[in-house]
Amino acid sequence: MRLKAIIGQSRQRWRGLQPDQRLRFELVRALYGVTSTPKAMVGATFAALAATGTAGVLSGDRAYGIFLVGFLLIGVGRGLASRLYHRIRHDPLDTAATRHWELVALAGAWAFAGLVGFTGAYALMYQHGTDIETLISCCVMGYLAGASSRNASRPLITIGQLSFTCIPFIFALLSRGDFVHVMLAVVVTVLYVGAVVVCRTVFENFVLRHQAFQRNEKLARRDPLTGTWNRAAFLDLLTRQFGPTEPTKNQIGLIAVDLDRFKDINDTFGHPVGDAVLREAVDRIQSVLCTVDQLSRVGGDEFLIMLTEGRAHEVEDVARSILERLREPFAFESIRSVCGASLGCAIAPRDGASVDELLRNADLALYEAKARGRGQVVCYSVAFSTQYHQRIALEHDLESALARKELELEYQPIVDHRSGRTLCCEALLRWRRDSGRISPAAFIPVMESTGLIVPIGAWVLTSACREAVRWDPAVKVTVNLSAVQFRRGRDIVNTVNSALLQSGLPARRLELEITESVLIDDSTSALAILEELRSMGIGIALDDFGTGFASLSYLSDYPFSKIKIDRKFCQNADQSWRTAAILRSITQISRELRLECVAEGVETLAQLDQMQHFGIEAVQGYVFSRPLVAPLLRQLIERPIFPAGLRERHRSVTAEPLDLLRRVAS
Repeated sequence: MRLKAIIGQSRQRWRGLQPDQRLRFELVRALYGVTSTPKAMVGATFAALAATGTAGVLSGDRAYGIFLVGFLLIGVGRGLASRLYHRIRHDPLDTAATRHWELVALAGAWAFAGLVGFTGAYALMYQHGTDIETLISCCVMGYLAGASSRNASRPLITIGQLSFTCIPFIFALLSRGDFVHVMLAVVVTVLYVGAVVVCRTVFENFVLRHQAFQRNEKLARRDPLTGTWNRAAFLDLLTRQFGPTEPTKNQIGLIAVDLDRFKDINDTFGHPVGDAVLREAVDRIQSVLCTVDQLSRVGGDEFLIMLTEGRAHEVEDVARSILERLREPFAFESIRSVCGASLGCAIAPRDGASVDELLRNADLALYEAKARGRGQVVCYSVAFSTQYHQRIALEHDLESALARKELELEYQPIVDHRSGRTLCCEALLRWRRDSGRISPAAFIPVMESTGLIVPIGAWVLTSACREAVRWDPAVKVTVNLSAVQFRRGRDIVNTVNSALLQSGLPARRLELEITESVLIDDSTSALAILEELRSMGIGIALDDFGTGFASLSYLSDYPFSKIKIDRKFCQNADQSWRTAAILRSITQISRELRLECVAEGVETLAQLDQMQHFGIEAVQGYVFSRPLVAPLLRQLIERPIFPAGLRERHRSVTAEPLDLLRRVAS
């Protein structure tokens, strides 16, 4: 029973040491090595031919002629097999082909070894005490030494070679019966057993080291959470596909994937659920891919996929299949959530003849997919690169725009249309270059994405406060704040305090405008900051009211002092009864909540009449004034401001401000 258990443990240990397919492929390829293996086979064949030929000549025994022909046929067969192996393209993952070529090598080695053993045995039995016996015996011993050392990493072949050579040779030695030959048989037997043990030990160490290397490689080249390639390993694979020289001619498809709502899931349900979503997302992606495709997790919720082997033209179809799989809800225990994804595609060499270019263009396509509303597949277009280079140039110029004094502020008054009195002036950032003015819609998003909004926003706040000190004390100044500024926590409070201290402007004369995006990013932090600013006496206005998802709930939850109705409602009020009904409701809500209500974008007298009809007193728009630089604004707000069409009704206005109004209107 104990022996049976030992045998069972040995078998189990041996199974655990079996090489994986890739290692097995490399070991088989080593049997057909380009230099060492063919030379060894040729050398062994010529040695055998020389020994058997010499023995045949000296003895006149025709049996050695048969052995010579056998060695010649086996040598030619092994040589042809080696040449054929090197002419064929081999797949490292093809198990059947690897097994086939392993058996071919094994058959050749065993046949040669068996013939060596029988030749040695024949010489011992029929050439007693002759030089031929000595010659053949020495050749056999030399072959045993060479075989045991050269193929130690392949125990099956090596043990077979030793067995087929030693067993007939040992029996022949024992058959002689004399002390010397029996002792020689014992020595050969000991060498045989020792070589088998050494062969097993070498092979075990070899496989164990390979397995350890694989574990280390997995840690270094694999993502520990999902098991996919990490970024460095994926880039290495991608670089190999491009070959040693660029630009490449290989067709390579690249898909960039970004999970749309992963951050929300991770923040809401915790990291364990987030990790489960990532693993499930990888499983879904891999269900669409083929074995030759490569998948990598390159960031928190970002993946890259490489398609090769003639599949590059399928990149868009594969991307759409992945999108459909990722649109399906993720369910974990009682949690069920939709994540979704955005995907960008690029194909080399059409969309990039180098690794860097292909990666950049796939990212540009992904960026465009997000800009279009997410949950889409976008393939790269040359227009994306044009926009990218324009954006990079804009970023570069914007970094030094403040130092070159290209940035300036204009102010647009908010007027009480009943009296023409200026209630407040909104500070608006403008960028003037030698080539002309840059639209705020073009450079404000760049400022936010690069973080330049923080230092430039601080300059805007300080400059606006300094300018407001020069106005009538009853006139306030309004400054817009970005969501990016709020993401830095209390830094925005410190910036506001610094601006007030440097300018000497009372806090009650400063109003800060925010949009819904500030509240969506981090509602808890935003609430704390807004309450602290309100406690200082600063006014808080909600801009673009009526266009967000939850504006009414914001009025209840946040300490606003003013709401500004979005311009699209004000400009359409005289044409749509639906819009008029919405404006009437907003006015009623603001009145009940005791919030000041401002109508933005009022441009015509008809629109102004509508605002008056709804009871909206504070109006901002071209009907009163365009945004003005500070010197012109100061002159404008010194006196009541009336719409150009009503000037004749207000003859109390002097000629000087009328001339100013004409310049503004023009």
